[in-house]
Amino acid sequence: MKNRSAIAVLGLAFVFSSCSTEPDSSYAEFVVQVETESFVARIADPAAILQFRQAMAGSRAGFPAGPLRPGDGGFNSPWSWHLDPGETSLVEAAIEVCDGMPSYVETHQSEFPAYCPWGARIVAER
Repeated sequence: MKNRSAIAVLGLAFVFSSCSTEPDSSYAEFVVQVETESFVARIADPAAILQFRQAMAGSRAGFPAGPLRPGDGGFNSPWSWHLDPGETSLVEAAIEVCDGMPSYVETHQSEFPAYCPWGARIVAER
């Protein structure tokens, strides 16, 4: 009976030790400021995450650009859209038709297959 109790305790210890409270490192989330408005970009590509961190630190120029997806994605509230985490990166040039304020994108989503706010700044990582 003692052996069963010891095995049960060890089993529970293993289960609880494998439960992690660490954040998911497969992506990073950045607060992007566009004039007086902001949105959150979740970035999944490690190279793009580095680009965003460099831009936030001021050692790289650029603004986010990526395909627009419906829904807030679970991270871009209060907006009803989000940038695709796997396809968004930092760019230094883009066509004007994807530029705009987050609130304009909100009310004109059908006109934005992609979003690239030229005046955007990466202001924080959350």
